Amino acid sequence: MNAFPKTVRAADVPYTVILRSGAELSDEEAAEVAELIHSCGAVKGTVEQIENRVRRAHLLIIARWAKEIAGVAALKSPETTYRKRLRENVGVDVPENEYPTELGYVAVSKANRGRRLSSLLMKELMSLPLGGDGVFATTKREGYRTAALPDLGFKCRGSYLNDEGETVYLLTKAG
Repeated sequence: MNAFPKTVRAADVPYTVILRSGAELSDEEAAEVAELIHSCGAVKGTVEQIENRVRRAHLLIIARWAKEIAGVAALKSPETTYRKRLRENVGVDVPENEYPTELGYVAVSKANRGRRLSSLLMKELMSLPLGGDGVFATTKREGYRTAALPDLGFKCRGSYLNDEGETVYLLTKAG
């Protein structure tokens, strides 16, 4: 396994990257991560609700530039109700025994976008043993669906329209 913390470069910008379980985050880190995820709009809920979910994540990879959190991604266990909703909305089953983990909470601050930092963070997570198990992801981002996730071995399994009328794609990677 790669040693953490470590320095990685995205578009020639050096980021310090750490790896933590959600339970290992300090109160300040958990709040910062939740605020970033909330501000990017990829996850529904209040900052407090997101913070509670972040604390249950198996692994979070957090990139800092200077003292600010620049980006985050996580491997997590989704709620059973979420799996059920995916089956109902997409028509594809993502059973826990085949896909125990979800890649999610991918967020990059506005100041750090356009450097492929999210792709780098997802690649780092997927290179870890937990990322080698069956993993699924959902995304509204076309670039993640067509490039970033397929580059990591994910296949698009279908899509649905969420409550806001946005297309959400389901991708899976077998273990």
